[in-house]
Order: sequence, then C-alpha cells, then structure tokens
Amino acid sequence: MSTPRARRTSAPNKVLVTFLLLALSVIGFQAFVGPSVLPIVPADRPHEFANGLGVRLLSIAHTHEDGEHLVTWSVELHNPGDTDLVLDPTTACRHVMPPEDVGTPGSPMEHTENVVVPAGQVTYWSDSCPSPDSGRWWAYTVRFDDPTEEHRYPPLTLLGRAH
Repeated sequence: MSTPRARRTSAPNKVLVTFLLLALSVIGFQAFVGPSVLPIVPADRPHEFANGLGVRLLSIAHTHEDGEHLVTWSVELHNPGDTDLVLDPTTACRHVMPPEDVGTPGSPMEHTENVVVPAGQVTYWSDSCPSPDSGRWWAYTVRFDDPTEEHRYPPLTLLGRAH
C-alpha cells in the first residue's frame, strides 16, 4: 500500500484563492448591508467608466497623523474627454477580513470639495480613514456623482493592502 503524498499549492494559486476570498467577502458583506459595489478592482488594475473617465489606485499607505493611525488612499483620475469633469466624491473604507466598516458613524463619508478633472488631463486625489494597523487588506469604495447629471458613475471598490 502506498503512502499518500502531501499536495503542494503553488504561490500563484494562493494569490488567486486569496483574491477570490477577499472579493467574495466584500460582495457578501455588501449583500447584507447595502447595494452592490461592483465593479471590484484589484490594487494593480485601472478601471474605465463608460464615458472614458479612468481611475487607478496609486497607493495605499498606513500613516500616523496627529496621534491617529490612518490608511490613506491615493488615486489617479484621467479624463480623456474634451470637457472638464466635476466630480462629487462619496467614500467608504472597510477591513476586508473580517468585513468591518471603519470611519465616522454614518459612513460612507461625503466630501465637501468637488474634484475637478480637466479635459485631456490627469488629476490626483487622496482620502483617508482610521486604521488600527498596517498590513491589513482593505476595500475602498468610491462613488463619483456628476452635479450636472450628464454622466453616471456606479460605485467602484478598490482592493488592496495597506503597508
């Protein structure tokens, strides 16, 4: 009788399984607390909306400011169009595993300043939320509203790890 061999899992398979579990946990969490947040975009991938507005996560950093631990998100917004875009952002941060809202009560957070992305240019924008420590997986959901109501942007969730 032969002895069964231990099965080895390759690193790419572990990464794929981890990403799938993270994505499913965000989707499952949202099914219980609110509307769907699709699309879900990994930290190293850009996303383009129907009108061409591009969003790319540049960094997720764990910082310490004024005695408070924060996770800070920096995104690039690219407007390939021929007119300026004015965007009104609403954001929410979540620990992915275990799924848990963070930030002020009543999250998501609305921002008082609009983000202007000039025609044919790139704009950089950052946002922060409270964070207990670095190395955690995060889901950062951003929804841009167009005050002119000419364009519609569904919520976009970016997944990544704060370092």
